[in-house]
Amino acid sequence: MTEASHSAGRIRKTFLLLLGAVFCFRLWFSGTLPLSGDEAYHWEWSRHPAWGYYDHPGLTAYLILFFTRLLGRSTEWTVRLPALAMLTGTALVAYAWARRVARERQKGTEAAERAGLLAGVLVLIAPVFAVFAVYISTDPPAIFFNTLSLYLLRRALDDGGWADWLAAGAAVGLALLSKFLSFLMFPAVLLFVLCSPPDRRWWRRPQPYAAALCALAVLAPFLWWNATHDWATFKFNFVYRQTARGFSPALAAEFVAGQALALSPLLFGGALAGLWKAAQGWRRNGDRDGLYAALSALIPLGYFLCVAWQRRVGLHWPASGWAPALVWLGVQWAEPPPSPRARRWRRAALATALLLTIGLHAERFGWRELGREVERRRAELAAARAARGLSAAGAAEGGVFVMAAEYGLAAGVAFYTPSQLPTHLWSARRTHGENYRFWDDYPRLRGCDAIYVSKKEAQAEAARAALRERFREVGEVERFPVFAAGREVRAFYLIPCLDFDGRGPPG
Repeated sequence: MTEASHSAGRIRKTFLLLLGAVFCFRLWFSGTLPLSGDEAYHWEWSRHPAWGYYDHPGLTAYLILFFTRLLGRSTEWTVRLPALAMLTGTALVAYAWARRVARERQKGTEAAERAGLLAGVLVLIAPVFAVFAVYISTDPPAIFFNTLSLYLLRRALDDGGWADWLAAGAAVGLALLSKFLSFLMFPAVLLFVLCSPPDRRWWRRPQPYAAALCALAVLAPFLWWNATHDWATFKFNFVYRQTARGFSPALAAEFVAGQALALSPLLFGGALAGLWKAAQGWRRNGDRDGLYAALSALIPLGYFLCVAWQRRVGLHWPASGWAPALVWLGVQWAEPPPSPRARRWRRAALATALLLTIGLHAERFGWRELGREVERRRAELAAARAARGLSAAGAAEGGVFVMAAEYGLAAGVAFYTPSQLPTHLWSARRTHGENYRFWDDYPRLRGCDAIYVSKKEAQAEAARAALRERFREVGEVERFPVFAAGREVRAFYLIPCLDFDGRGPPG
């Protein structure tokens, strides 16, 4: 036992050292790439903190606000730090979950630590999770709290303590406060309780109902925000974005291929094979752990597969479903492989996932240069106003505001102007990014000048007609090229506009 305990301790230290090394690398890496438009949009949320937004619930905004306020500035790595914290936490939960399952299956202390190590490593190197460790959105907290909820619910079903049930309820509430797609854990857990005779007793116990009330209490601020904002988040998620194209096998095939890419092809195959074995274990031997893992993963994956027959599914939408699959795979791979061929296949799966994860990161050019140019042009317009004797007072600093044709562009310009200027969305209503409608107050900008920014020349030229209806004078489209290593890599388009009449964009 002493030798086994020593070996288990060595495995645990190995995992923690590996986790720390990956954390430090990602902490550095997250500050090397400019924010994407969506990331900047979520940062804009944190400048307008609320429990709900047009697109999603509001936990991500408060996480960004917490870390940027704690560290005193908004930079790429401080904005992305919540994502890194959430995915590091997901690896820790996967480690604890797999270790617990292995112990319950009486595999021994060393085997349990090995299962935890493998599950944690699989979460660290799976491309979809690795990307979300350095990419801030609603997905990192949703992945973490969804995984934590499933783990705590599994503990609560086994141990039955009030603390476990209430902690699980709070985690469920936080998962829903991160992203609506977390609701898919409910049918998985309910079906497990229905199918597992030893767990049906919980229908007659008060703890699950107290956990549900706890989850509702955590979610209550978000529900209140929606009740006072015409249920905007519910309409966006359940009405506006639910557009089907009709029956399309091509979209379903695209979904499967996308999931293979998200997990890496060999790991994707291994995870599906592991879930099949889990389901077979339940059918043959009543394996509760296998049933719980299979339902926790297959319910969300199956749901999105059904959706994919009629509309395009985002590659990342089912991400939370893969966490329990990788936990179960870690438990299975902790056992000696049945053959040398199986050992080589497992190593190849791990190596492929790691290489694909490294290859998915790409540079984005131009945001810093654009931000400096927009700030310079805004200062020029403000100086020109002052020279004409026009007041700089009002809702816009210097009497000049900045607006963009797309929500991601508006947010990116706001983040990368040196003084992080407020920006406005100038476009007809669209499906995404509509929270600017709650922030923009165009009547207060009457009499101000503006700079319009676009990523496409044709879009900028088309916008001039609408801008002429709102401004006394609209300048020509000005092309701003961005260079890297001596060659042009992209261009943005700016239009100066004078004397705004206070009416918002048409449409």
